[in-house]
Amino acid sequence: MERGCGMDTSEPGSAAEEEEEKATEPRPRTRSNPEGAEDRALSAQASVGNRSEGEGEAASADDSPQGTAGPDGTAWPGPAPPTEVQVKTPRVNCPEKVIICLDLAEEMALPKLESFNGSKTNALNISQKMIEMFVRTKHKIDKCHEFALVVVNNDATWLSGFTSDPREVCSCLYDLETVVCKSFNLEGLFNLIQQKIELPVTENVQTIPPPYVVRTILVFGRPGCQPQFSMSEHMKKMLQCPYFFFDVVYIHNGLEEKDDETSWKEMYAFFSSLDTKGTNYKYEVSLTGPAVELHNCMAKLLAHPLQRPFQTHAAYGLLEEDEPPEIEATV
Repeated sequence: MERGCGMDTSEPGSAAEEEEEKATEPRPRTRSNPEGAEDRALSAQASVGNRSEGEGEAASADDSPQGTAGPDGTAWPGPAPPTEVQVKTPRVNCPEKVIICLDLAEEMALPKLESFNGSKTNALNISQKMIEMFVRTKHKIDKCHEFALVVVNNDATWLSGFTSDPREVCSCLYDLETVVCKSFNLEGLFNLIQQKIELPVTENVQTIPPPYVVRTILVFGRPGCQPQFSMSEHMKKMLQCPYFFFDVVYIHNGLEEKDDETSWKEMYAFFSSLDTKGTNYKYEVSLTGPAVELHNCMAKLLAHPLQRPFQTHAAYGLLEEDEPPEIEATV
């Protein structure tokens, strides 16, 4: 009978604290939890559903975007890095306004990619097919997503307005011809996008989901083409908006033409310098490789930009020990 009347000599709240310590103990580093990123975010704040944009290699202070040099040695202007890169947004599946920009430079028509059956095909043909698959798949995921199609040569042309009907976008996707392009007017592309969209604004970025997000996907196939670009206040505001994303699939000559190897790397670095928040995805694909690599990149872009991890944290294998096959399109 005295067992229930024994004195409790433990300190008040010690049991609860011990349970709390066990609950907050970080998990080991795995492919689904790279570098313990999710645990660091949870320990930093108690609210669930927010992402910390200040984490990750892409947004670290040591990797601030810098201006890159063009093939002729002149500096390519890049946006000035923000003083503090940390934006928290709810990880919600809100509707997307996806602007797909397809390059129509003559390099896109060169039959260099290795097709599924071993024959040679061109990047434009593969890009058209992967864009159609992307649009139809995103539509099946959420029928509220809207799509627009822009073609890029010496200038940018808006072919199809925002629509949630994949057939309307795909009807404008084919029967396109490539042209000889002497320059890449990136500034004109941003000005065109700015005229067609209105970036959403919320009272509290950290807690209130936006009504939609705007994402531009540029499929670009010019090696070492110095862009016409001058950072304006409107472009800076667009790139720093937490609801705007600029993804790039860069198709280059790769190792086949060694004289251009440095220039395509500088061009890829320039696209990376535009990512002031560290939230954009950028992929480079060589024309000397298999065409399925382009499909792999587009499949990885299916993830919602508010819900996907930093690109340096993304892993597409099921197990940590297993490396995904290079020819398998996994998401």
